[in-house]
Amino acid sequence: MKPILIALTLIATPLAGAAGTPPDAGSDHPMKDDASLIQRLDKDGDGRVSRKEATDAAIERAGSRFDQLDTNKDGFITKDEVNAARSSMRERMKERAGEHWKAADKDGDGAISRGEAEASMPMLFRRFDQLDANKDGKITRDEMPQGKRMDGMRPMPSK
Repeated sequence: MKPILIALTLIATPLAGAAGTPPDAGSDHPMKDDASLIQRLDKDGDGRVSRKEATDAAIERAGSRFDQLDTNKDGFITKDEVNAARSSMRERMKERAGEHWKAADKDGDGAISRGEAEASMPMLFRRFDQLDANKDGKITRDEMPQGKRMDGMRPMPSK
């Protein structure tokens, strides 16, 4: 039963979160603002989204997500497929975080200074003093919380 709930959550969450996508999600994000969300979902072009249009979009999104998760294309999502999807997502997130770290590290010393954080990593900058454990004015990858959310909420699930 638990794998079914996990799979349904993985299917439903992307659409549910789409409407709440933060405005700084990137200029090319298809749902950056309310107007693009309406435009994307408004299939009959009347400038508003009906319940049917929203439901159809949710069904389409859920079907697409189901197809992504059902890697062996047998019409079922298994615990192994859900775990593989989670693992893949974690790896992509790690890669993106590493790329973002390198881009922010302008002097290439492997650490983020207060100025580098202020210029490129506002969330890190807001917590700079908290994260700079040895108070040397730089944050290294070792000083970053591993597997913990930085907003003080519950720890992220481990592998």
